[in-house]
Amino acid sequence: MEGKREVDVLVLGGGPAGSTTAALLRTHHPTLRVMLVEAAPFPRYHIGESLVLEVNRVLAEIGVLDEVDRAGFLVKGGATYVWGRDRKPWSFAFAESTGRRPHFQGLNDFTYHVERARFDTMLLERARTLGVEVLQPARCQRVLEEGGRVVGAVVRQADVEFEVRARFVVDATGRAGVIAKDHGTRVFDPVLRNVATFGYFRGAKLEPDYNGDWEVARICIISHPAGWIWYIPMERDVVSVGVVTSDQNFRDVVAKDPEAYYRKVLRETPETARFLADAELVSFHNAPRKVLVETDFNYFHDTLHGPGYALVGDAAGFLDPLFTFGVFLSVTGARLLTYALGSVLDGTSTEAAMLTAYESHMRTYFESFRAMLYTFYGFNTTKEDFWAETRERVRAHALPEDMSAREAFMSTTFGFVVNSMLFHECIQHFGRVSLNRIRDMLLSAESSDARPNEMGDYQPSAVAGDARPRLCADYTVTESAIPLDGTGRMVPMARVDFAMPTPEGGTFPRHFYMPIPWTPALASMDGHHTVDALVATVAGHEASTSLGRLTAERFLRHALGSMAAMGIVELA
Repeated sequence: MEGKREVDVLVLGGGPAGSTTAALLRTHHPTLRVMLVEAAPFPRYHIGESLVLEVNRVLAEIGVLDEVDRAGFLVKGGATYVWGRDRKPWSFAFAESTGRRPHFQGLNDFTYHVERARFDTMLLERARTLGVEVLQPARCQRVLEEGGRVVGAVVRQADVEFEVRARFVVDATGRAGVIAKDHGTRVFDPVLRNVATFGYFRGAKLEPDYNGDWEVARICIISHPAGWIWYIPMERDVVSVGVVTSDQNFRDVVAKDPEAYYRKVLRETPETARFLADAELVSFHNAPRKVLVETDFNYFHDTLHGPGYALVGDAAGFLDPLFTFGVFLSVTGARLLTYALGSVLDGTSTEAAMLTAYESHMRTYFESFRAMLYTFYGFNTTKEDFWAETRERVRAHALPEDMSAREAFMSTTFGFVVNSMLFHECIQHFGRVSLNRIRDMLLSAESSDARPNEMGDYQPSAVAGDARPRLCADYTVTESAIPLDGTGRMVPMARVDFAMPTPEGGTFPRHFYMPIPWTPALASMDGHHTVDALVATVAGHEASTSLGRLTAERFLRHALGSMAAMGIVELA
């Protein structure tokens, strides 16, 4: 073994999750020493080609969106579904949403169908440009642990083997899970046990009602008796086509001759039979075979972090490709993890608190999206039923009450729900400058009243000081943290989960974030205490005196207005 190296963060894996984690760390914390180790030489083939719109936001944050735009990838303008009781296609365009709601703003009305070999290389090279030390091809030979903490890895590059010591190690090695395999268990979904058989066709057709055109193409998702088909325009005249079926059906039928089964389903499905009538199955860039198979792709690790390490991307979990969330979950998870690590490595928050918040947010995402998949796999219903069910499932995530069922479905499948839940929900309640001040005050014990003009982005609420708020549901409080958009850090917050009653006698969940020192106000929201009394309670609380009365009053007035709009409180 030849020597030792020391870095702040060691990232194992150079796919979208690893490259984005490394790039974001250097974007927001340019003095950090970040090393990335990737075993495969690039470019290399990978499935997962159709992006969702929210991915653009992360690409912009690491400064690579313009380069992706110039790369010539086919433009994706939305999605079309042939699903449910009839064969009539129903479509969504990204342009229907962008600019209409606060959590849709700042985005183009398109994203891309990407050739992953080139796309992944661009992300990795962006990390390198930002100052990440990239070792490729290089392999993690073993993970180093001391006293129960991961402290680095033994790396082999060419014929040289050496130790890399790190303050923190990120496992972004996909299904290989070099840390994950020895820490915790990969839990496979008991219902969504599916297999995908897929390939690429040249000479394929696009039909406007299903696919748009070659200038602005839509992904098309088509149900068939044994599962469903994806149809993704990749480049002019070339489409990626996948057949997804159950694991049981694969073992009973498909495994005997995957290509024969694949071609049979495409011939027997009316839409793909037309689209591919004059097309030829071809070898695609860097793909190892013409017909490929992916199995066991619905899983989530039972723990995403431990002393000195965290899992991100496919090492953490993966969901069914029905809504093309693969790259989205990888880069969004990387963003959340980076923000958590930013507050750990600068010494302002504890590792346990920040990584627990990261894991909690990722579990919320996975559970929300998995619930949608369960609903969608009911097949035999109407599109309106799918939309309505989605609307109910995302009510917990603070989407506006006036959002239609159709818009809720779009918000979820385009990735906006995630952005609203964390990056915008809290900003709309507290204001961006307010959150920065809250974070600064929590760290420095400095009074906000000294510089009240810094809360100028705050939008006042009409809630009167003599109003008497009453909570409409039972609640639990847990310590968490929220990402402060654009800073690379998280802010400690309390997550308050409400069990909202329904007319049928059941409950549905809602959640809300608030500064931890202000949670005593919840106990006084009983219909007897005025807003002014609540302000006095939180402003005078020993743990929150540094936050100041002005900040407390502005927060409570605005938050109570939002909580009333969501049905969490009544204002007498």
